[in-house]
Amino acid sequence: MTSLTNRIQKIFDKLKAENKKAFVSFSVGGYPDEESSLEIAKAITNSGSHIHEISFPHAEAQADGPIIQLANIESINKGINLKKIIDISKKIRDYNSEIGLCLMGYLNNLFIYGIEKFAKDITGIIDAVICVDLPSDVVEEKRLRDSLKKENIALIKLITPTTSDERIKEIVKDAEGFIYSVNVEGQTGVKSANLDKVNLQIEKIKKYTTIPVVSGFGIKNEDDVKAFSKSKADGIVLGSAIVNEIQKKSSEAMDKHIVANFINDYCKKLINKLN
Repeated sequence: MTSLTNRIQKIFDKLKAENKKAFVSFSVGGYPDEESSLEIAKAITNSGSHIHEISFPHAEAQADGPIIQLANIESINKGINLKKIIDISKKIRDYNSEIGLCLMGYLNNLFIYGIEKFAKDITGIIDAVICVDLPSDVVEEKRLRDSLKKENIALIKLITPTTSDERIKEIVKDAEGFIYSVNVEGQTGVKSANLDKVNLQIEKIKKYTTIPVVSGFGIKNEDDVKAFSKSKADGIVLGSAIVNEIQKKSSEAMDKHIVANFINDYCKKLINKLN
């Protein structure tokens, strides 16, 4: 079994040797329903995705655009909670021992669940956690980071277009796994990213760290993916675009396998555009 401490690093090392970028996929745990979300995530791992983010639903997902927000609300309405997301994640990990797995969500959910309990319960399953609304200089950040570190799980740091050089230097000091470079201000799935501005931001981050930088927000379609194949990022995140395709296909077809196969093909197409 691949060591948790090395799985993400091995992914990026292998891609670097092949002169390729990481494709980081995204799905909302429990959407459109619990069983379908598991089949969709399995299909995504089969597509060649290198790292998969699973969102644990939050009723007020401030950083997420309308597509992901609606998926979050539908997931919550169907009784999905963080415990069920961890159960889904375990099944994905049992299905695929090589893919990098991240959980992404908001601090309130982790407080309600219990930070130390959360870290223990995802041990052996999850490689990294992205906490969208967690500043890097508060006591809660240290508590979460320390709890995850004990279990060899990385806390992913986010850097936005408004982050100053001084703040970047501070943020990357404790960074592990990869840096998540947010391409646009505001919500994901709303604005398109400007590649020149994205590259300037990535250059700025890479002045202060050798950790891989993954670019997310504002990458909305196949043309964007093709454009970002020439970016200075070590990988890209596709979020709203995948969730939008899940929403469209699941409204046409009730069979979870049909939806999963469609998303598998969709991700394969995007990965071919990227590399």
